[in-house]
Amino acid sequence: MFAMNTRTLSPERQALLREVEDTCMIARTRLISRVITNIFDEELRPLGLQSSQHTLLGSIMRMGSATRAEIGRANHLDRSTLTRNLQVMMDAGWIEEIADQAHGRQRPLRLSRAGEDLLFSSTAAWRAGQARAAKVLGEAGMSAIKQVADDILRT
Repeated sequence: MFAMNTRTLSPERQALLREVEDTCMIARTRLISRVITNIFDEELRPLGLQSSQHTLLGSIMRMGSATRAEIGRANHLDRSTLTRNLQVMMDAGWIEEIADQAHGRQRPLRLSRAGEDLLFSSTAAWRAGQARAAKVLGEAGMSAIKQVADDILRT
């Protein structure tokens, strides 16, 4: 898959490098993620929206209202990434805290009317991203990714 500079590597190291390059799931999944993310970012950019924000808007919409911790768990996001994304979205007026449902440090969030409108007005851009992703991944790739993600979400 990759060109290898083998001039200075021992045969054992060449074999190990070849094994890693031929079988590394993290390298391949990150490549797929970057390519697909770029597709959706390009489609959503005219709306002032990034693919990660679109995903969070949809997730929060489905949840109705949720704490930051619940949103993070549902999306498998670390706290710092989630906090940074949510702050940008709050500053843009797309999500809001529900003051009357606050319990101690937990402050549930929900989509604002502007966030809901943005989510639903982004449908054409999202569909365009889906079509482009399908061309890159093919039907089998789309199906495999959906199945793996569904399995992860069930655990």
